[in-house]
Amino acid sequence: MKPALYLKQVLLFTACLLISAQANAVNDGNVESTLDPNVVRIDEAKFLGAPLDKDFVLLDEKGNEFTLGEQMGKPLILLFSYYTCDGVCEVLNKYLAKRLTELEETEPDRDYRALTISFDKEDTVDSLGIFSHHKVGVPENLKDRWTLSVMKNPEDIKRLTESVGVRYFWSSRDKVFVHPNAFIFVTPKGRVARYLTGAEFTVKDLNLALVDADWENISQAGRMIDILAGVCFSYNFEEGKYTLNIPLLAGVASLLTGIFITLFAFRVKINKKKNQE
Repeated sequence: MKPALYLKQVLLFTACLLISAQANAVNDGNVESTLDPNVVRIDEAKFLGAPLDKDFVLLDEKGNEFTLGEQMGKPLILLFSYYTCDGVCEVLNKYLAKRLTELEETEPDRDYRALTISFDKEDTVDSLGIFSHHKVGVPENLKDRWTLSVMKNPEDIKRLTESVGVRYFWSSRDKVFVHPNAFIFVTPKGRVARYLTGAEFTVKDLNLALVDADWENISQAGRMIDILAGVCFSYNFEEGKYTLNIPLLAGVASLLTGIFITLFAFRVKINKKKNQE
């Protein structure tokens, strides 16, 4: 089966779960409820700019401890998954690996980090290792930038996911978690800068989202190209990707045309005056 067809079937399957599954809310114990798709939709307007607690302690696949704050200081791509997943989580992490590889080729100087965190309390360093090596296969050139992890204290998971608007449910009928498929971009100072959802964004979308996150340090020298990119492209919430800011570009084009015509007329006037003299 072609990867694109497989991805579409997986995403369709997840959408069906959102509509029809009878789910147990993970945060509320064993309470049965009919799941409205909007329940797992992230309220972007509410959580954009929200600060993240830097003191959360995580474990990498070797069992080494680190804090969320240690992943900051540069733009951070945050992805919540669970490691016994046989569907969307594997696809999304592989998609991230593909896009980051493309970013390394097109923007080798782009400075960032990526972090996958499990929201499943049952995940351990062992299940993390299996997921990382046998399902995702993190490329060697990304291992210094991208870390897959579990929370050291599973009781902290709820507090972290709620702080960025991520809600998830266990479907007792289908034996899977229902959760948003969102890539969260965090600023160097630890605030939510952007959400990209699904697995259809391009490397351009990824790069521009990192530019958005990096705008905290926009006054630093050498970032003018980022300012222009951030201005020329606007994030389209409905489509979940970046699109050209047509009204702004049209306005800039009109302004530049006016300036050019004025300078040209001024130059003609000067030359005419010189000729008369």
